[in-house]
Amino acid sequence: SQREENRLQVQHNILYQLFGEKLFFPEIFNPTSVLECGYGSGDWAVQIADEYEDCEVCQHGYEGFPFSGGLWMKMTQHFDLMMTDNLGLHGYNLNDRLDDLEVFEHRPYDLIHSRFVAQGIKKSRWTGYVRDMRLLLKPTGWVQLVEYYLNVQSNTGRLTSESALRRWWENYVTAMETSMRDARAARNLAQLLIEANYRRVGSNTFQLPIGGWRPEPGMARIGRDSVDMVGELLESVSLWLFTERLGWTAAKVATLNNEIRAELQDTSLQLYVTIYVAWGRKS
Repeated sequence: SQREENRLQVQHNILYQLFGEKLFFPEIFNPTSVLECGYGSGDWAVQIADEYEDCEVCQHGYEGFPFSGGLWMKMTQHFDLMMTDNLGLHGYNLNDRLDDLEVFEHRPYDLIHSRFVAQGIKKSRWTGYVRDMRLLLKPTGWVQLVEYYLNVQSNTGRLTSESALRRWWENYVTAMETSMRDARAARNLAQLLIEANYRRVGSNTFQLPIGGWRPEPGMARIGRDSVDMVGELLESVSLWLFTERLGWTAAKVATLNNEIRAELQDTSLQLYVTIYVAWGRKS
């Protein structure tokens, strides 16, 4: 939907600011071939293609697991106006081995970037997914993984078990487990890279503030921008899961999400959501 496309663009801009205007954290100078595995409109891939004009960027979008009330988004949409010569987009099910010769008949990559795919990757697939990416890298190539941990926290400790955000999280974990997905995958990214024999593994965690409660002007602005985005994110990832996996009505999901929006707007709660980033080199 256009609303989800807009949310993804806002999300990309927020993360770019939160990450200190970095698109990736490992030291890579002038990459010539980059692969992104993700979902949505490809804002990261577009920015990489713009900033590194000599770089060939390929984005494989996640297909095969519904978001946004059952919409399956392929990566070939909505690029008529912004397509650049060095950017290619394909739909691909990341639960399949990354060995389709028609798709990956590519020179090895300097960087593979995987962002926000936990909603779609099966729990049993993560180990193979990370190993498959390693096989596609140049010897000096890097992988970077980025995922939300969607258990929203209160800096003042004022979220109780009765709060809408807590109830949402408990139901989300259950629905993800029923779908053979891992709601806590974000916390395991660095360990996955270590176990797959990546070298120079690094990681970072970022607390994305929700609301303008942080004293620093830049963080306050990020927080204000994130209120609606996080509300739409939680709604987007839960609508299909809660109706199809938990048997909720759409009205029941909407009621909970309305309660969540009220909590997200309460700056006295000093809310934040954690984003985990991990990276590693092939050799």
